[in-house]
Amino acid sequence: MEDLEIFLSNKNIRVFCFSAFLFLCNIQLALSKEMNAEEIFKSCKNYFEWVNNNYSDAVDDKTLFNMGKCQGVIETLGKTMLTLCHESRRNVNINNKLTANLEGIKTIDIIENFLKIASADSNLRDYSSSSYLYSIISKIWPCR
Repeated sequence: MEDLEIFLSNKNIRVFCFSAFLFLCNIQLALSKEMNAEEIFKSCKNYFEWVNNNYSDAVDDKTLFNMGKCQGVIETLGKTMLTLCHESRRNVNINNKLTANLEGIKTIDIIENFLKIASADSNLRDYSSSSYLYSIISKIWPCR
């Protein structure tokens, strides 16, 4: 037990372990019935229209659930990418594709930009939602 405490007393090791934990949690979520990019696009489109009072279709439980799923996925991914951005600034070697400077960026802004880019992509089914979102968010708001 003492060896573990000594090992974790090094700040860089703690940061690395925390980052690895977040990354593994995201992978676990991705492996447990991952949505493809087309599914998250549809859910986020409904959510965006709902927030902007442009939603005209009848709303059922499944639609509301998927809108909440969109919001939750984007918020969680955004918080993770911002945390990894802060950690990468502390000289931790983290892939830039997993980081984004989302300080002050609202969830609805991320969704709006995602919808603009994804609406022009005809191959959304070919991508997992998380990898597609990582790619878009890290390009729009790179960590510096």
